Amino acid sequence: MYYEDEQDTDIIGCLCTLLTPYKGHTEGEVVGDYGNEIVVRLTNGKEVVEYRDEVLIYD
Repeated sequence: MYYEDEQDTDIIGCLCTLLTPYKGHTEGEVVGDYGNEIVVRLTNGKEVVEYRDEVLIYD
């Protein structure tokens, strides 16, 4: 299921690290791609929207 404007890209499912911690959490997985913004599901289960250049994506 995709939200409006969500793109199906190769980075979905990749592990990542936020450059700026969200409430002490930095590690997660990319679960959505909206071009300049991506959705990251953190290890605590919270999903956050971050700009692509504020996230290190591991492939």
